Amino acid sequence: MSKGKMKKLEVFGATIQGFVNACKNLNIVAGSKATELISDIEVNRWYPFERLRNIEKIVIESYENAKPILERAGTEMMLTWYKFGPGKQIIDNGVDFLKFQSGSQGYASVVKGPENLVGSFELVKLEENLGKALIHSTTPFNKDLERGIIIGGMSAPGDLDYIDVTNDEDEHYFNIEFH
Repeated sequence: MSKGKMKKLEVFGATIQGFVNACKNLNIVAGSKATELISDIEVNRWYPFERLRNIEKIVIESYENAKPILERAGTEMMLTWYKFGPGKQIIDNGVDFLKFQSGSQGYASVVKGPENLVGSFELVKLEENLGKALIHSTTPFNKDLERGIIIGGMSAPGDLDYIDVTNDEDEHYFNIEFH
């Protein structure tokens, strides 16, 4: 996505702060460059999406294999969202997190802009009795980070023993298995 188009997208400050806090907690991002990117973030304001992308870029450039790091950061973001944000009021269990994704409900609360750029993060299929689900994502978020977001959102309530999220066949389709 071009920088011009990216400037039309906005992300909620809490999302940026959550990502940075997760990286700090995991000792992933440090230094003046990271500090500069988050120095004036207010959790209840909207910021250009490019700001989040620049923080992701620091992680990707700093680590040879950034995939598991971004996934872990996504997980930590959602654990923080659940423990210290509105998560406990919104979801009671791991499956509730999946249901919260119906119609991009959760995603729409943190990203705004032109519909064709915002994309969606939607629950396509939920087979609760089989412990399987499918999410389709056309968001501009890094897909490794999104995988972690799903894991973190589902694991935060603590009712599930097993959560596996893959998007190997098509990065935009997340196959989820849970028990």
